[in-house]
Amino acid sequence: MRNIKYFLLTTLCCFLSLVVINPIFSADEDFQSFVKQEKEQFSSFIDEQEKDYAAYQEAVRAKWGEFIGSSKKVWVDYGEKKESRSQVDFKAGKISIEVLIPKDEKNPRQAASEKIKRQLKRMMSDQWPTGKNLLSGQVSVDGQKTLSTKNVDEFVVQHLKQKLKISSKLIPQESAPPKRVVSVEVQMVPEHLRIRAERYKSTVLKYCKQRNIDPSVVFGLIHTESYFNPMARSHVPAYGLMQLVPVSGGRDAYKHVFKEDKKPSPKFLYNPENNINLGVGYLDLTKNVYFKGIENPGIAYLLTVAAYNTGAGNVARALTGKTRLKPAVKKAQTMTTEDIHEALRKKLPYKETQDYIQRVFRRSKIYRGL
Repeated sequence: MRNIKYFLLTTLCCFLSLVVINPIFSADEDFQSFVKQEKEQFSSFIDEQEKDYAAYQEAVRAKWGEFIGSSKKVWVDYGEKKESRSQVDFKAGKISIEVLIPKDEKNPRQAASEKIKRQLKRMMSDQWPTGKNLLSGQVSVDGQKTLSTKNVDEFVVQHLKQKLKISSKLIPQESAPPKRVVSVEVQMVPEHLRIRAERYKSTVLKYCKQRNIDPSVVFGLIHTESYFNPMARSHVPAYGLMQLVPVSGGRDAYKHVFKEDKKPSPKFLYNPENNINLGVGYLDLTKNVYFKGIENPGIAYLLTVAAYNTGAGNVARALTGKTRLKPAVKKAQTMTTEDIHEALRKKLPYKETQDYIQRVFRRSKIYRGL
């Protein structure tokens, strides 16, 4: 994974575009002092996260000679003394499991199979902050039943053991003989994405009903942000299904939802119930507070989704040249949906946001009948 500090400047720009329109900011306050304080807090958060993560990365490299970390669409877990590694690609529907075994192991397939069994059971347990088996219903056994902790042993012996790939490359160890990597791939069922979307349907509908937010937009956003991976972690770092950053959007959403100024922890945000509650709350804050007064729902959601990605201040700037929201709302009321699209396409600073908007609304159509 690339160093978090590489992304700090870009992330701060997006963050500060949110800060300058935060409702708690008063015109009587010293703006420059306020921005400096928020910037220092965000930098401190990044440094803290990077310090803890760096120690973990170093421990992994000592075993594997490299570090592969989780992303928005791929959940990576190192288990059993960091000698097993699983990667679940929630976009491609593919699971990769690798284990380390001694170079002189007499029965490498058997030794690797035992480690793979334990890693699969770990992955499919309820120990994660998500509270439930992340892979439930998404791996087929003989096309008739799905994989669970109860039939892992049988699955590995009958379906995986003969598919193991034993690498000839040796990985040096700091205080032990070199080891080999033994790997295997498992395909998820074709409808894995729909299964995960169905899992979170009742939660999305509950909070959307509470806040009068279109659930299809939320589904489209989760699909785009994480492919319904509740253990998603981006480089920022942002966490969970709706990819909230604890110190910025997560904190604003927590304040809006719970009326308490608190930075939610990663563990809190990995919990799907909490994540969806705050994510929908943040959409409510953006649509019904920041962009309050826009009568056309299509335009309101268009601006809200753009702001979710790049910050409301950047969206306002694309419309009026300034980050102030009231003039932006007034301007938006005189524009058509096509005008808004054109302004965002030409004046948003990041092409990523332009593509993001298209993906969210294209995918939201999939979920209108869910």
